[in-house]
Amino acid sequence: MDIFYKKDNVVVRRSYPSDADMLCNSLRKSDIDEVWASHNLTPWEALYLSINESMMSLTITLNGKPIGVFGIKEESALGSKAMIWFLATDELDSIRRRFLKHSKKFVNMFLNLYPYLYNYVDSRNLESIKWLEFCGAKIGDPIPYGVMNEPFRYFYFERT
Repeated sequence: MDIFYKKDNVVVRRSYPSDADMLCNSLRKSDIDEVWASHNLTPWEALYLSINESMMSLTITLNGKPIGVFGIKEESALGSKAMIWFLATDELDSIRRRFLKHSKKFVNMFLNLYPYLYNYVDSRNLESIKWLEFCGAKIGDPIPYGVMNEPFRYFYFERT
């Protein structure tokens, strides 16, 4: 098992497909709403596809239980861009301070692999927007996006 962070009862490790099964019934409402508005995906579909189609996917565990998953999906095998994504449960709040402290390190790790990371965030998902801003993302104005044409905001990170 590849471990990228381990301190006390929190571990960040490579994701397994079974993490989708363990997280799908407890995703945050904001994440459920976002994946439905963007792609009409159920929580399990969003988790399973994100984990399995990504070049790198990492799972955050608390006391051995998955509470979040994030990663990057390459745009093309020879490209310099990747889509960055993150899905979590409300239990992430219990390690909020530690999570924030280390978030930038993981974004920078991904930027070392791909100099341009991007995605869209649901405009209603204020918690995720604050986190993106904290991590240094450049965030655009709301535009219609996804299968439901809801207001989403394009964001990106760029290696300097």
